[in-house]
Amino acid sequence: MIQKLIAVFLLIELSLILTGCAPAKYRGWDDGDMYFEKSSRSYSSSSSSSGHCTNPYVVRSGDTLSVIAQRCGVNMYQLADRNNLVPPYRLFVKQELVIPSGNTRSTQAMPTSKGQKTAFSWPVKTKLKYEYVPDRAGINGLVIYGKPGENVYAVEAGHVVYAGNGIAHYGNMVIIKHDNEYLTVYAHNQTLRVREGMRVEKRQLVATLGKTGSVTKPQLYLEARYRGRKVDVEKLFSQ
Repeated sequence: MIQKLIAVFLLIELSLILTGCAPAKYRGWDDGDMYFEKSSRSYSSSSSSSGHCTNPYVVRSGDTLSVIAQRCGVNMYQLADRNNLVPPYRLFVKQELVIPSGNTRSTQAMPTSKGQKTAFSWPVKTKLKYEYVPDRAGINGLVIYGKPGENVYAVEAGHVVYAGNGIAHYGNMVIIKHDNEYLTVYAHNQTLRVREGMRVEKRQLVATLGKTGSVTKPQLYLEARYRGRKVDVEKLFSQ
């Protein structure tokens, strides 16, 4: 029983790798995506707005780092740094967190193209049909359609921070944290060719394209985040 509870907590906190303040099982994934039908989702508005902020803040049941940051009006990464927390930011009930001084929310903009050297490589080597799928904020994710078993490659070097199928909608999924503060997500894979903790190089095989999760035909869904916030992946590929 204890092992099952630990596994549940780890899965919940995994979503913080992707950051966000959506409630329950969609926490960290809901940025207004239109990629999945939302009619089956149930939401509670109390998780991020209820309660008040104290300093030090005492962690309560259901709290995550992103929820606490929103409640206290501070940046999640500054909050993590102040308390020596590292991904996936596991918290415990009654744990005390020091709130950064100033109590002001800072923004973290995506680097401009002028000063940004990021140039992701295409995640497949064969010519396949693809489309960019925007969320309600107009931020694009990438969907590539193909046959099951097509090789999927890392768009940039980094470390695998997740490899599994713990989030049902996304099926077999790989998450890579890159050295330039970007993070990429590869979902709906047939098989995973990497494991958590592995160092991967740019264009290294990480998975094979599949139809796992809530999709009706084989595809790869690729999403990019910068410092936890979803960014337009279309702008990051080599031209």
